[in-house]
Parts: sequence; structure tokens; C-alpha cells
Amino acid sequence: MLSISLDTGSVPSVLNAFRDPRNAQRLANAMAESYITDIHDWIKAGHGFTPRSPGGGLEQAINWQPNNDGSAEVYAKKDYAGYVEHGTGVHVGHQPWVIEPKPGRKGLKIPTGGNASPVGPQMAGGGYIIRRSVTHQGSKPHPFFFADMENRQQRMLTHAASVLAAHLAASGGNHG
Repeated sequence: MLSISLDTGSVPSVLNAFRDPRNAQRLANAMAESYITDIHDWIKAGHGFTPRSPGGGLEQAINWQPNNDGSAEVYAKKDYAGYVEHGTGVHVGHQPWVIEPKPGRKGLKIPTGGNASPVGPQMAGGGYIIRRSVTHQGSKPHPFFFADMENRQQRMLTHAASVLAAHLAASGGNHG
């Protein structure tokens, strides 16, 4: 599981001037919502991983929760999220490994091309290759969670400021 804690830093002391500590949580929530939106936009734009089915699996596991202390946590609740973000094998300092057929088998049957077809790769212009063994280097990283951090931070702050301004305007001087 990947997670990031969003801390509003010194903002609670500024908010204390408004005498409503709930505003710190409002800001943290707004920042978390902005971060989630940015992650999903990043994935949809094709910068992160390519989902097997849009809106499913890892995408649906990306969420946030308030900590009710002026902070919020954004998380990707899938065991493999870190492997997608950081990669595996040689991409994280491990050695390549050999994949061999199961006992009693002579080779590995590996699908090629067209594997997105619902009828199978052999019907979608693809086929198979047979190998006695393969050396696997690992999976390349597909950053989505911590990617584009500088721009995300700016958008989080902008969104939080607009949420706070809207709340203060709507409360008409009553900051509760």
C-alpha cells in the first residue's frame, strides 16, 4: 500500500486567528481531494500506468480519509501499488531472474500482441512464442502517486485556499 500524509504545516496557527480549528480539517480535506483528482487526471492522460479496465483495480483503490486532527491521508490500497509506482527487479536494485517451465513441461508459451482482445491474443493478430526459459529484468516503474509533485502541491494549495475563501464568504463572518 502506498500512502502520503498531508499536513497543513503552520496553517492551523493562521486559522486560529479565525477561532475555528475546523478550518484546518477543511483545508486538509480540500488538499486531499485535489491530490486524488490530480492522480486520476495523471493516469487518464497516459502519464502513469495503463489500467486494464478504465476506472478499475488500482484506480479505484486510490482514495483519502480525514485524520480529524487537521490532516488527511491519501492512499492507494492495493498490495501491488508500490510495484507499479517504483518498478521491480533491476529497476529497484535486484538481479534479473530466470523463469523456466513448470516440471514436466518443455517450454513457456508466451502470448504476443493483441492481448487486449476479449477473444484472446491468437484472434487479435497476435500469437504465441515458445521459449525454454526467459530472463526477466522486472517491471519498469509507472509513477502515478508521487509523480508531478511540485505541480500537485501548487494545485492543492490553490484548491485549499479557494475552499477556505468560499467557506468564509458563505459563513458571513461566522467562521463555524
